[in-house]
Amino acid sequence: MPLVTRWIKSGFIAAFLLLCTHPAFATQADADALVAQLNLKATQHHLANSSVWQALLHATTTHSNISDQNFLLSLPSFSLAAELQHTLVFLYSGDTSHVCRFPARYVWLRQQLAAPELPLDDCPDVIEFRRKAPLDEIALVFASERIAEPASMLGHAFLKLTGKNAEGLSVSHAITFYTDANTLNLPKLLFDSMVIGKQGYFSLTPYAEQQQRYVDEEQRNLWEYTLALSGDQTELIGLHLLELKQTKLTYFFQKYNCATVLNFILAVSGKNIATHDWILTPNDLIKHAQHAGLISETRVITPSRWLFLNLSQQVGAAQRDALIKQVKLGTASEYIAQQTGDSAYLNLELARAYNQYAYLTQQLEQQRWHENEVSLSKLKQQRFAALSLSNNNRYDPVNTPADSQITVSSLYDHNGAAMSLTLLPVSHTLHDDNRAYANESSLQLFATTLKIPTRSQQIELDQLTIFEMQSLLPYDAITGGAASRFRLAIEPQKDQQLLLHRVFAMSGGYGLSQRVTDDIDAYALLGGGISYTSARGFFYTTLESGAIIREVWDMKSALLLTRTDRQFAANSHYYTANLNQAKFLTPDTSISFSWQRDFNQSQQQHRVALSFKQLF
Repeated sequence: MPLVTRWIKSGFIAAFLLLCTHPAFATQADADALVAQLNLKATQHHLANSSVWQALLHATTTHSNISDQNFLLSLPSFSLAAELQHTLVFLYSGDTSHVCRFPARYVWLRQQLAAPELPLDDCPDVIEFRRKAPLDEIALVFASERIAEPASMLGHAFLKLTGKNAEGLSVSHAITFYTDANTLNLPKLLFDSMVIGKQGYFSLTPYAEQQQRYVDEEQRNLWEYTLALSGDQTELIGLHLLELKQTKLTYFFQKYNCATVLNFILAVSGKNIATHDWILTPNDLIKHAQHAGLISETRVITPSRWLFLNLSQQVGAAQRDALIKQVKLGTASEYIAQQTGDSAYLNLELARAYNQYAYLTQQLEQQRWHENEVSLSKLKQQRFAALSLSNNNRYDPVNTPADSQITVSSLYDHNGAAMSLTLLPVSHTLHDDNRAYANESSLQLFATTLKIPTRSQQIELDQLTIFEMQSLLPYDAITGGAASRFRLAIEPQKDQQLLLHRVFAMSGGYGLSQRVTDDIDAYALLGGGISYTSARGFFYTTLESGAIIREVWDMKSALLLTRTDRQFAANSHYYTANLNQAKFLTPDTSISFSWQRDFNQSQQQHRVALSFKQLF
């Protein structure tokens, strides 16, 4: 039987004509007939199992990350198939304004099912969104980490929407998903964001405001990845953003964060982007987009402090100091104009970087800053228009190491031989290859170490690092810099007799880090902490100094000497010396040897370990 005849006999054409001529339908029976036909066709094409449908629902095959009943029509009995059926009923049961609630679902279903057209262009939110944020191009943006701040310790990802407005001017807006993390109560923040969830927010702001915040105010690198999307894919993502704008979202750090949300949004494009990760970080998101072939172009916006420090290393201290003097006098452009060769261009960019940084840190008045910027920009246009600074791909998030790791160790201490297993769900340690980051740092969330003594063969919890951050930002006489550490953990600590006790501890430290050479960082920290046992709590102090040495043949050494006072008694103290030598076999695997000695005037203990680490 011809296809047209089958459609006529099934009543599909009749229902379609009724919908086009009378949005409310002639009868409910006509609407029901249309929905039945669409559901049958959807079932035949297995649309409920489509990766795009799952992405539109922010769902896996079994559950959705969204629990808002205004978003999931099939609750409390959610399934992909049930949600598709409910959506078709919602869209085509008579009230054509329902399309305004799910414009992206409608557009995709209409494409897949050749379904009747609904008045999408009449929706107020669609009209307003297209007016405020015209959408011709989408870029994925990554703001680099600020490891000293828990809310931004893994970086942040958001979207940049670019298009021409009614006046023909190109405008850009930022779409970002976030939660309120303005609190000094870190334990509560971790509990709320990982256990009970926090309210998630979507914001639409001019992109220039976000750029100023991240680059100028917070001095973070901003990586822009232009996405390779067709016009239809771009439109579908934009309409899906409207659906999310009307939805109540709950933020969970480990399963529904800015990266998770954007990963689902990008999957709406139909590109083969992975949507299942243990804990998805912004770095993972960038790598997913790269592997899916979504990235067509990369651009980095570098903060003035970072650019100033890097260019200073290239031109030398004497030239740097001379340029600083000229910038302050307002004669930098004249000074550089007298120079020749490639060094003149580097000096120009260094002068511009310092001019911006000095203004942002209130070391330069606005008028002098503006005059310098005008004259230096004019000089660049006249003499160096064809030149630009190249990106260091080493710092590109696409090339950073994986964010999770597992370590297996064979160790020997005063209690005998043992095996240990450490699982770090998120981020890295000082012993890892941190060359892809701007400075040496450590960030650990829920790192768990299990120990199995050879004699007892019983598994015991050695330590649980709930949260730890350590940043060794090298000090610079002009731009400053500091070393800092904060740790919240269940960990082993020792008393005056070097007997081990496992305690709940919160500790921290602050000091200075110095880049002795390009490959050696030395640092010192003064700190302390509060520990709790089942019987009591106590306050202790620490003084530590160390060095990080980045060596040839992909090796790295970490040296540390710590004095701990008053840990279990007023007059107690002991020292800890530690050496870790790592060899990076591949970007994702390494082996290491560590030696530790704890000692005081009357006691000493040693510990050695050989470890294998796998990043994933």
